[in-house]
Amino acid sequence: SSGINAEWPLRPGAHQLANFTQVISLLLKFLEDAEASAANFALNAHMAGHSSLPSNISQEELCGGTSIDMLRRAALTLIHLAKYSDNKKLFLTHQHRVLNLAMSRFTHPRIGAMIANLLYHMESDWKLT
Repeated sequence: SSGINAEWPLRPGAHQLANFTQVISLLLKFLEDAEASAANFALNAHMAGHSSLPSNISQEELCGGTSIDMLRRAALTLIHLAKYSDNKKLFLTHQHRVLNLAMSRFTHPRIGAMIANLLYHMESDWKLT
């Protein structure tokens, strides 16, 4: 299994990729949509009087039609982008969105751990003044 620190094929292009200012926003939107889908399923289950989600719901349905692996790839891409000091400023405007994803109880636990790692990389080089 490949870990977060494994070599990533697009690593040399991470700086250029992040320069397309919408890349970070679009990847976060993808993760937020999956989180919102899971929240919607939970709300509908609650409104129907169920104390938990039905057992026959697949992870793809719960995540808005995408797979956990695709969400993992989006989070991993964001982590690699955040590792470059030149990209740190690009993440500043999205800090609240990343924090919301990390704190949401509807974010898949595996993805939530990766988002927490993203937060670490976003803030690791910032200096408080």
